[in-house]
Amino acid sequence: MIEPVTNPFTRFPACIALPLTMIGQFAEADPFEARDPSWVARGYIDTTDRIVDQGNSSVASELLYGPILELNGRYEWRNDRGGRIFVDPLAVTRLFPDDSDVNDLRVGLFGEYRFRPDQSENTEFRLRTGVERTTSFPDERFRRYTLQGAVNVRHDRRQTSTFTLRYRYRDQNEEATFDGFDQDEYLGSWRRTWQPEGSAIELIALTPYFDIRDADARKFSYDEVGIRLQARYRVSEDVTLTGRARMFKRDYKDSFSNAFDFERSDDRFGVELEWRKTYPAGRALFGAIGWEENRSNVPVRAFSGVTVRFGFEITLL
Repeated sequence: MIEPVTNPFTRFPACIALPLTMIGQFAEADPFEARDPSWVARGYIDTTDRIVDQGNSSVASELLYGPILELNGRYEWRNDRGGRIFVDPLAVTRLFPDDSDVNDLRVGLFGEYRFRPDQSENTEFRLRTGVERTTSFPDERFRRYTLQGAVNVRHDRRQTSTFTLRYRYRDQNEEATFDGFDQDEYLGSWRRTWQPEGSAIELIALTPYFDIRDADARKFSYDEVGIRLQARYRVSEDVTLTGRARMFKRDYKDSFSNAFDFERSDDRFGVELEWRKTYPAGRALFGAIGWEENRSNVPVRAFSGVTVRFGFEITLL
């Protein structure tokens, strides 16, 4: 049974306004100075898993290939105490030639405040909030509201830890999609990074995390635990190789469907190797190849295949 929830629009504007009000109070106590804004555009072919129509009154998860266009902006202000304020607008469109029904456009606006307690050199607090809207040309699919807090600790010159807690609320447009997908989302992670001294390996990062989704309909709710690994190797002054691996286990909380009357459970694994070359004036080319596999006890949610990603990046400002 789907339980009614409080209208998100009655609670989230206040939640988002609170950290912005705090930022304003800090700004009055110690004025901030604006830095030059930056805008970065990316265009690339990517691989994404999507639920697609199989043409026989059924749907299944598949890996789809298609072009993606991104535009990311950043406005920054700093003060003498090490505080920083960011405002980050974004727009991302995904197009899938094999199934245009899953094309989408996402626009968002985020604000973040970073500060160091008592001008600490090794600890930084980060507060972030924002809202996103995803549409499917032109119908809205959902809106998502974010509140996030993080603490970044520098252990020494080459080692850091970042502890993050994030809450999001997804407000699904049920008239244009389906019922029961409004949900609370809770994520916690610990990112540990190393920079080996005297080595061409620039970065090693390990991130264990948990992700809990509590949807109106329990068949869309799940608990997930996983880990991500990243390593970046500098080949030359303008070329890097980055390897990434991730795995997680996801357990759903109710029967998947009448045809599969049991709780769904997934085990996901993915690896990727990316080549990136930078050019003057903030330009870059990149390409990546990998493998993605989702093992599920629900056959229509199991998939595997080669993943590709290649494109360009241009700094506009």
